[in-house]
Amino acid sequence: MRWRAIVPATLLVFGATAPSLPASAEPPVPGLGDCPLYGDVHICSAEIPSWDGSPLDVDLTLPQQAGGSRHPLMVMLHGFANNKHEWESLTDEGDHADKWHWNNHWFARHGFYVLTYTARGFLDQGKTREDEPNTPPGAPFGSYTGPGTPGTVHLKSRDYEIKDTQWLAAMVAAAYSDLDPNSVAVSGGSYGGGESWTLASQASWRSAHDQNPALPVLQLQVAIPKYPWTDLAYSLAPNGHKGPFDGTIYSSSQGSTTTDSGEENPVGVVKYSYATGFFGEGIADGFFETTPEPIPAWYADAVVAGDPYDGGSPNSDRDDFIRDLRHGLTELRGAFYQDESWAEQAGNREVAIFSISGWTDELFPPVEAFRQFSYLKALDRLWPVELAVGDVGHPLAQNPPSQWHHLNDRAWGFLKEQINGSHPKATTVFSMPTICGPTAADDSIQALTGRTPQTLSNGTLTVNYSTAGTLVNRMPPSFPVVDPRDPDNLGTDPAFGSALLHLPNCRTSVAPAVSPTDRYTAYSAPLPVPRIYVGLGFARISYTLTGASTATLNARVWDVAPDGTALLMTRGAYRIDGNATPAAYDPLPSGTVDVPLFGNQWTLAAGHRIRLDLTQVDYPTFLASNSLGALLTFPNAQLVLPTREATEMALAGA
Repeated sequence: MRWRAIVPATLLVFGATAPSLPASAEPPVPGLGDCPLYGDVHICSAEIPSWDGSPLDVDLTLPQQAGGSRHPLMVMLHGFANNKHEWESLTDEGDHADKWHWNNHWFARHGFYVLTYTARGFLDQGKTREDEPNTPPGAPFGSYTGPGTPGTVHLKSRDYEIKDTQWLAAMVAAAYSDLDPNSVAVSGGSYGGGESWTLASQASWRSAHDQNPALPVLQLQVAIPKYPWTDLAYSLAPNGHKGPFDGTIYSSSQGSTTTDSGEENPVGVVKYSYATGFFGEGIADGFFETTPEPIPAWYADAVVAGDPYDGGSPNSDRDDFIRDLRHGLTELRGAFYQDESWAEQAGNREVAIFSISGWTDELFPPVEAFRQFSYLKALDRLWPVELAVGDVGHPLAQNPPSQWHHLNDRAWGFLKEQINGSHPKATTVFSMPTICGPTAADDSIQALTGRTPQTLSNGTLTVNYSTAGTLVNRMPPSFPVVDPRDPDNLGTDPAFGSALLHLPNCRTSVAPAVSPTDRYTAYSAPLPVPRIYVGLGFARISYTLTGASTATLNARVWDVAPDGTALLMTRGAYRIDGNATPAAYDPLPSGTVDVPLFGNQWTLAAGHRIRLDLTQVDYPTFLASNSLGALLTFPNAQLVLPTREATEMALAGA
C-alpha cells in the first residue's frame, strides 16, 4: 500500500478498483492498489510526493453516497505531533466529543471525499483511538530511500505546509472527475486550526496549478478552524498590548494586519510550559526545519535565553534574529497578517468561516479568533465569518461532550449552507459557559449570543482593590519543584499540570497567603447578586518600575465561595518593555497598563468574592524575565469584567 514513485504530471493518485467501490470511484492508477473497506467506508492510502518531492502519508476516504453528479471535498488537518488518523473514525460518533459528527466517516456518509494526511516532518505511528481505522502508516523518514526528500516541520509556513495541502487537494480533484473543484472545505484543530485560518485567506487555491498546469485550481468555500491561532507570535507569547488594528484588547496582537514584521508591539511573555512541551513533542515525533528557518534555534534563543529581546542587547546578531523570528511567526505563519489576500476577497467571493475557540484554552484562547473576526468585519460587515466559544480546546478546557455536540451541529449547519457557494451573511458570536463541579443545568440553556465578541456583554463588574502592592522579580525554582512562595504557580499550569501531574482542569487554589513581594492578592466584597462574566476583561495597574527597564506582569482571577474554595476563572499576562528602539513600548519608569485576560463565560453566585492575584513570576506557565530585582509598585488595583447584565456594578476591595 506504499507508493514511493514520483507521479508524472498526467498520472494522478488515488485510483481504486471499480467493482467493489461506489459509483463515484475512478479506475485504478497503476501501482497504487485497492482502496480497502474499513467498516463501511473505502479508504485509499498512499505515500505521495508533495510539490517539492517530500513524501506525505495520505488517506482519502471515498464518499458513501453513490449517484449525483458532483461530490464536495473536505480536507481535515491534524494537531501538532499527531497524524492523519486524528480525524478518522469507523463511526459517526467518533470520540463522542470533538470528533462526534466531525470525522471522515461522517463526511463520507454525507457525500464528501475526505482528505487526511500526516503533516510534513511528523511520524505516523498508527491509530491512537479504538474507533480509528487501522490504515497503514507511512514509512519513518529515517528509513525513507525513495525519490524526493524527507519533509521537515515548518510550523505551518505558508511556503510549505499551506502548499502541501493545496497540492494534495488538487491531485485528488484531478484524479476523480466527480469531485467538484468548486466545493472545497477545510477543517482542523490546533496546529490544523491555525492552518485552516491561513488557508481561508486564499479563496482560490492556485499554487498547485501554477506549478503544474495539469492540476486544477480549487475554490475554497468553507473553513472550520477549531481551537486555532491567527497570530502564532502572540498566541505563544502574549504581550498584552492592545491591537494596533483597532486599539482594543479584543484585537491584541504582535502587530497590525499590514505589517510584514510584527514590530508594533513588544515580544510577549512566552508560554513556557506549552512551548517546552511542544518542542519536546516535536523532537520525539518529528523533524524540525533547521535551514533556512532554524526552528530549534528559535526555541533556544527566545525560550531558553529569554529577554531582553528588542534593543536591550549590544549583540546586533541577536537583534537580527529577533526580527527574523517576528517575521516568521507573523507574516509567514499567521492568518491575521495575510492582508493582501483578505483584501482580494473583500467585496468579491469571501470564504465562509466558522471558528470554534475555548474560553478555558490557555494555548490558543479566544482572542485568536476575536482579532480576525473584527478585522474581517471591518473589511465587510457581511463577511460570512461566525464564531463559537465554549469550555473546549487545550487545557484547562474540560471539553464536555454536550458542548461539542452543540458546536459541531452548528458548524455542520453552517457548512451545508455555504459549501455550494459561500455568500454574504449576517453572523453572530455564540458562547457556552464554563461550569466547574456537578450541575443539573443543561449548559446549552446558558448559551449566549452577540453580534460581536464585545456585545456578548451588556455591562461591567468593576472591583476597586484599595490595597497597595510591591512585586519583586526573583528566580523561579526549577520545574517540577513546587514554589513555596506561590504554589498556585504550578497548581494552575495548563500543560505540565495536565499532562504530567494529571491535575483536574477546574483548578483550585492551594496558596491563599504568600509573601507579599512574591504575589499581590486582594479580595472583593461579596457579590450582592449573581453576575454572568462573559468576554475578556482586564486588570488595570498604575505602576512604578525601578531596578530594570523591562518587567512581566501576570494576573490570575478567582471565584471564591463563602467556604473559601477558590476556582480559577481566567488569567492574563502583560510585558512592560522599555528597551525598544527608536521608541519605548511603555512609558517608563511609570505608567498605567491594562492586563487583558484570556476571558470566560462564568456565573458568579451571590455571596461569592473575586480574588485578584498579580505576580512578576508565574512559572512554569509563563517564562520569567531575566531582569532579576525589577521592582514593581502600585498604590491599588482595579479589575474590570464584562457582564451579560446591563448594569455598571462596582465592588470595593474587602
